[in-house]
Amino acid sequence: MRHIVRLSAIGAAHDAPTRNGRLHALSDAELQESGIGWTILRPSHFMQNLLAAKAGEHLFGLFGDARVGLIDARDIAAAGAAILTAPEQHQGMIYTPTGPESITLDQAAQEMARTLGQPVRYVPQKPEQTRDGLLQAGLDQWSAEVLAEYRVAYGEGWGDFTNDHVERILGRQPRTFAEFVSDHREQFASV
Repeated sequence: MRHIVRLSAIGAAHDAPTRNGRLHALSDAELQESGIGWTILRPSHFMQNLLAAKAGEHLFGLFGDARVGLIDARDIAAAGAAILTAPEQHQGMIYTPTGPESITLDQAAQEMARTLGQPVRYVPQKPEQTRDGLLQAGLDQWSAEVLAEYRVAYGEGWGDFTNDHVERILGRQPRTFAEFVSDHREQFASV
């Protein structure tokens, strides 16, 4: 049986608040019309993205003061693998994997500080600060602008939800942010 598990984007839709979400919606539609068996994963913001957001005692991020149901990319990968082992159970399904809790980046910084035993403070940025900082770091214009669009969307509460999609697919809870930080303690301590 031919089956594609497509990694899309949170909130992918023709009216998504980010161009990335709108482009993913086009690719999702192409897959749905292809005649090939499919399942689409539209995960929330990856916890792994925060590995690049910490610099010394500061955590920079895209959420403003909003909450987001962060997900560990390892849970997304496990869900994709599980779907491929039993595609008939997931045929034509669209899942939005999230973590078990919706947290702010201030809470994320507090968890990092607790786990690392060192100060970590969240530094919220405005969308234009996000874009300009990414451009200065060498990111291309298109990607920097897309991430600034995500900053606006997340800042408006767009990602403030959790669900049971990982548990439905894997039969277990997704990893918590505390587990993620503990598993990546060395990487967080070195940045």
